[in-house]
Amino acid sequence: MTYSIYNRIIGRIEVILWYLIRKADRTLAYKYARNEAHIARKKVILQKGYKTVNRQLKRNLKRYSKDNFGSTSFWPYLALFTEIRERFISGWIPEDYYWKNLLPEWNPSPYNMVCNFKGFDHRIFENFALTPLFIVIRGNFYNSDYQMVSLDQVMLFFREYNKKVVVKEEFGRGGKEVRIFESADFGNIHIEKSKNYVIQPYIEQYQSLNDLYPDSVNTFRVNTFIERDGSISVRLVFLRYGSNGSKVDNLASGGRFIVFDTDGKPAKYACNKLGIDIGERHENTGYLFSELRFPMYGEMLEKCKVAHSRFPYVRIIGWDVCIDKAGVPVLLEWNAGRPHIDIIEGKFGPVFPEIQNQNRIRPN
Repeated sequence: MTYSIYNRIIGRIEVILWYLIRKADRTLAYKYARNEAHIARKKVILQKGYKTVNRQLKRNLKRYSKDNFGSTSFWPYLALFTEIRERFISGWIPEDYYWKNLLPEWNPSPYNMVCNFKGFDHRIFENFALTPLFIVIRGNFYNSDYQMVSLDQVMLFFREYNKKVVVKEEFGRGGKEVRIFESADFGNIHIEKSKNYVIQPYIEQYQSLNDLYPDSVNTFRVNTFIERDGSISVRLVFLRYGSNGSKVDNLASGGRFIVFDTDGKPAKYACNKLGIDIGERHENTGYLFSELRFPMYGEMLEKCKVAHSRFPYVRIIGWDVCIDKAGVPVLLEWNAGRPHIDIIEGKFGPVFPEIQNQNRIRPN
């Protein structure tokens, strides 16, 4: 009897501890995100040279946060968005609410992690995803059919391949674990046995993308969303491109972006990662953004929607698509873990105006 009571007490303590740990983790995540918003807002104000959010507007943002998201504490991202847009737009979703409240509901674990296993993309999204040259799992090499290949065979292949190759680490983010090298230099590339990789051919991009900026593979991000009736819509499209000698186009690595509408028309101005307009032309090549045209744009959007229908376990997916030299849309990566809308929500949103007033989850 005493032993049974003891077990029940220990079980209750474990439940309470787990609840407190999750609450602390959630609190720290909110604190981190809001601190990021404060830092970004200061940078935006510094670049603009003036402030849009005054005391009265700040009070209004807190009231809007309380009414729509259950807490006044969601105001920092709304203030950031207001500085970027220079006015408040009803319907905005704060990034911390989107990240910690909506995404866990829309893209639950473990389904949101599948996108990190890059060696399976060509099987899940056949005829869209890039077929890898090799897949590396715990130091062993496999071909695209998952048949083991010896290191001697791999070295022979690269000696004869004579093209650029891309090595991507699984679970890599922001382009920081992507390496580009000439195939003849493969022997000098360090492969950690504790990590997994996918080795892909380097894409020769569509002529207008190359004219825009030739030193990086410039990719479209297409965000698709499964609506309540099960249909799939395109919610957001933007083109990322590199600059100033960068070999990648990721915003986290210094890339820029241009938003496109659903008909394929680009915005007049490109933006930096803070959402600040940086001009009508590429700073290095002088390419005029308004002249960007892609005849296969509709095909690209449709391919993303079809791909999402093949993985309906998550509601929102960000697709990274390049247009190759022949004009074919090719899927390079997809993101279901945290497909961002943050700065673009402020600059061009709201991306999800229907969320306003729903109050799906009230934070503590």
